[in-house]
Amino acid sequence: MIIGLVSSAEEIKKRFDARMPEELGYSPNYNLRPGMECLFLSSENPHEFVTYRYGMTPFWSKEERVLYEAPVEGIRKLSDNGILKLGIIQSNDFRKPIRVQRGILPADYFVVTNGEGDPYVVFARDKKRPFALGCVWDAWKKDILDPLTYGFAIATTPAYGEFARVGIERMPLIIEGKDYRNWVKKDLWFGTVTDMLHYYDQKLFNAYPIDKEILKSLENERSLITPKGELV
Repeated sequence: MIIGLVSSAEEIKKRFDARMPEELGYSPNYNLRPGMECLFLSSENPHEFVTYRYGMTPFWSKEERVLYEAPVEGIRKLSDNGILKLGIIQSNDFRKPIRVQRGILPADYFVVTNGEGDPYVVFARDKKRPFALGCVWDAWKKDILDPLTYGFAIATTPAYGEFARVGIERMPLIIEGKDYRNWVKKDLWFGTVTDMLHYYDQKLFNAYPIDKEILKSLENERSLITPKGELV
């Protein structure tokens, strides 16, 4: 998944009511992708932005096995009635992070692909941005003398409705504005956490296709998200 965060620092701070130290050197980016350092709001300090790597390795892993997505349903399938099962809470990789190591990735839009590899820009219909992608994070080091590497994975759910119709398979977990503070609260009652693990509201988002150039480009250019077709 590729992320676009092009709001100003002031807009981001106001939206999430959090400080942004100048030394972070924040600058807008149309093309934040796995492996990059991203602006992040962590449960370690929910009142101040930091930078974490897009991609986490579980603390217990002996090798650097980087995870970019944290499927809410885990390895389970949907039940017959379409209820989202919460396999993430039993997952070896995510059962600790989903309980106490959650975070928010600010985004103005995100880019997902369909089964044929065609990219789509997904954005908020009401143009209120940035919005929050729900994430989990962990800190890993290969050797006891190595520094910790802090990284995050984006929680995701299966796509449905119009997004599924165009072949998009997965969507990120969207955290509603009223839940920002709770999502990054370490000692939050776990029942409240699981209540937030649900499908996105399709009525709040739309998408349009873009050129595949963004899938291979490392450039930070607005032209990468130029529409190439009609809205979904």
